[in-house]
Amino acid sequence: MIHLLTQDHTSDTLAPWPSVFLIGALAWLVICGVVLCVIDLQQHRLPNVWTGLLFGVGGSLLIASSLSAPTESALDGRWLPTLLGSVSYLAIMFVLHLVTRAGLGMGDVKLAAGLGLYTGFLGAEALIAGFVFAFLIGGLQAIFLMVFRGASKSTRIAFGPAMLLGSFVVVMM
Repeated sequence: MIHLLTQDHTSDTLAPWPSVFLIGALAWLVICGVVLCVIDLQQHRLPNVWTGLLFGVGGSLLIASSLSAPTESALDGRWLPTLLGSVSYLAIMFVLHLVTRAGLGMGDVKLAAGLGLYTGFLGAEALIAGFVFAFLIGGLQAIFLMVFRGASKSTRIAFGPAMLLGSFVVVMM
């Protein structure tokens, strides 16, 4: 997403607003990400308030960035992939929630809606990469816990931080 900020957006008087909205969305991702990581690591839960704020505020800022962008801007027209990314990530995680018989919690499913906005904003490849990175990071986390902390199949693992880190890596690339 950073590369989108550095592109020339024309000299139109509205041109600064898309960048302001995008910077706000990135800052909001960091704020919500830190809070959600801490809570999930400590309590193994992702509160609806914070997943909802990530979705509502982050989505509003991303969509505002796209809708306020001049037509020749790299940000123009990204509102639809943003929404589709959210729906797609949410749907996949919900199916995984059902298949794993709640091994993957509903907090993770709700978090996916917000993270899908951010990765979807960048396109389908970024959405897929964020999803894959989340599971790679989560797998490394599980291996670490098994080797160094004696975790077993029944050990609960906070997956939200892996999802957040996976999406954050994609967004910052």
